Amino acid sequence: MTSTPPSPPHRTGTSSSSSSNPIQYSQANASAQAPPPKPPAPAVSILPGQLARVYSFAHPVLLLALLTVRFGKFVEDPVGELLGDLPVLAGLQVLYAVLCLPPAGAPSLKAGGGEASSSGEGTFLRPGRVGLRRKHAKEVGISVKVVPALIALTLTTLLATPILSILLVLFGAPLTTHNLETILCAAHMAVLSATALVYVHGVDGSTWREVWGVARPADAVWGGALGTGVGAWFGAVPIPLDWDRPWQAYPITILTGAYIGYAVGSLISRSSWLFGKRIQFTPEVEEDMDKKTE
Repeated sequence: MTSTPPSPPHRTGTSSSSSSNPIQYSQANASAQAPPPKPPAPAVSILPGQLARVYSFAHPVLLLALLTVRFGKFVEDPVGELLGDLPVLAGLQVLYAVLCLPPAGAPSLKAGGGEASSSGEGTFLRPGRVGLRRKHAKEVGISVKVVPALIALTLTTLLATPILSILLVLFGAPLTTHNLETILCAAHMAVLSATALVYVHGVDGSTWREVWGVARPADAVWGGALGTGVGAWFGAVPIPLDWDRPWQAYPITILTGAYIGYAVGSLISRSSWLFGKRIQFTPEVEEDMDKKTE
């Protein structure tokens, strides 16, 4: 008499777990193959040349000098003065970007305008033609820096000006009157704050999310943009006061505060105790998350 061996015990849930294994495996495989997240853009340093360093300090002083010299005319005729000073401001901002800042997506640049890369890319001349080679490198360096600066100025004028005009109205600017004053004030603030940002960061989405989230590391570019907004906000304080002064009229104090805020922000953000650091609104939450991941 033969006996059959006992069958293995039936385990409940085996079929369901085995059926879900391929899905879990595919999800794990997809997560393993997913590209790592793009690291945030670092703080922007001023170009290392002597001309760049000198002008980076002189530029805020020139803007404040322009405001001081033209302030009387600004009070008398805000629209005419804002319109006349806008090309001067745009030229100074483009000059600052070209002389002092690295353009977005470009190779490392020397302060003199040539490329710091030694790959020889863009040099098509025979050995010994030193003069022509240097001339060609200089032309490449100028085009790499000037063209992005003009594009940044154009994008700033077309995109940032309407956005800031809407924000000014939302924060209390007149809606049915003083429309030219609002648009010109927004144009000045846009050129002050956004030209250098577009020049060094381009249109990278992650970087601009940091900009709107006030999460960029401190540098001269971000400090100037943040200082423009903070200065304009403080500049609106004297408008409702009953001092009855001509300079209290809209938008004189707002734009004055924006210029002062830009100068102060761009200078102090370059200091060793602020450069590269970020504003942390919720440090407790970040510390808790770090402890959980350890």
